[in-house]
Amino acid sequence: MPVSQLLRPAWLLTHLLVVAAIFVMTGLGIWQLRRLDDRQTENKLIEERMAQPAGALLEVVDLAEPEASVHMTVEASGIFEPGKEVYVANRTRDGRPGVNVVTLFEFDSGALAVDRGFLPRQAYLGGDYRYWATPGDEVIVTGQVRTTRNSRGGIGDEIDVIDLAKLSEHWTVPLLPVYIEAISGATVADYPLGPQLPDLTGGPHLGYAVQWFVFAVIALIGYPLVLTRIARDVRLGVEAT
Repeated sequence: MPVSQLLRPAWLLTHLLVVAAIFVMTGLGIWQLRRLDDRQTENKLIEERMAQPAGALLEVVDLAEPEASVHMTVEASGIFEPGKEVYVANRTRDGRPGVNVVTLFEFDSGALAVDRGFLPRQAYLGGDYRYWATPGDEVIVTGQVRTTRNSRGGIGDEIDVIDLAKLSEHWTVPLLPVYIEAISGATVADYPLGPQLPDLTGGPHLGYAVQWFVFAVIALIGYPLVLTRIARDVRLGVEAT
């Protein structure tokens, strides 16, 4: 195939599309590497906060800036109010569907929502509260700090996420701007199950980055080879005639 034919409008458009695809795939690979870097930075911060010893809730948490204490371990002494309980729906644990049990916790400095952990849906639908009963006396709850999320709605006592503003309205009590994901002190029965460790791996970002770079290299090397083969086939066809 003469070089002049490769400069025709149809071929020029093809060349541009291939070059654009190479740039896009390379950019996606770089973007995934940046996401990996962000995740590693976040994981390091989580590890540092989780490694700190547990402290009294209001000594650890800055209520004006609660995000600064997320993942830190705190303690609070108080009493659970089992009549004020909601269930975060559509949770899973080891492949089992279920809910997370969230109970109001009253202590000296106010009211707090405590995510007591995972309850399999079969036990939840059974309705026997003894399976996830709260301690009846004053207890010390130890757990990790979490912040509120925005709810899109719920049905009855089932909610989609822990929205502290809506829970305050639901329970008619002002809640602190953080809640605790309980590690200990929040149950006297088999359930709820305590939290699992967060995923502190790099996730799939490195694998995705490698895939995009491989695709870019295939296009960069493969397209000239395709053009060379097309030119050879055309030349052989001309010589055969």
